[in-house]
Amino acid sequence: MATDPICGMAVDPATAELKLVRDNRTFYFCSGSCLRQFAEPAAELARLRRRLAVAWPLAVVIAVLTYSTPFADWPWVAAAAATVVQFYPGLGYYRGTWDAMRSRIWNMDILIAVGTTVAYVYSVAVLVGVRGLSGAYYFDASSLIVTLILTGNYLEHLTRERARGTLRAVHELVPPTATVVRDGAERVVPVGEV
Repeated sequence: MATDPICGMAVDPATAELKLVRDNRTFYFCSGSCLRQFAEPAAELARLRRRLAVAWPLAVVIAVLTYSTPFADWPWVAAAAATVVQFYPGLGYYRGTWDAMRSRIWNMDILIAVGTTVAYVYSVAVLVGVRGLSGAYYFDASSLIVTLILTGNYLEHLTRERARGTLRAVHELVPPTATVVRDGAERVVPVGEV
């Protein structure tokens, strides 16, 4: 079994559809998100930033509409905002679920997509008046779960990028040659020979 270099999940090389060859080494991935983060980390970070710029304002609006008495009678507005959060910022979790199912791997994307979709669909069913359903709406829960987990992913990506930058800077400090003492004599050799 191979290991996804981003999330650490076990991936079966025989069935994995997502792979990348870099420096004559093959890397296997559990989802397109992990592949994109590995292949183009700066672009993935920008993608997450755009999704968060949509998710946070809408999640706050949904929370205000849900928990503020003057707006309690505006569930259609909350539903519209939750639809955007569910299917734009949350789209990555659906893609990850699809990739995981194709690769026969269970990952966190499946849990997030199923949990938030159930809360969202139930809320829509209550809103449109499906017979036998009544009760509260859970647009706030589905939207906040997507938003908070997306925020965690963004912070993880940001931290990883900063660490990569630091490692590159440290690597640039390594001198190309080193002085070694062999048989009592000093010699300058390439660092790779040390």
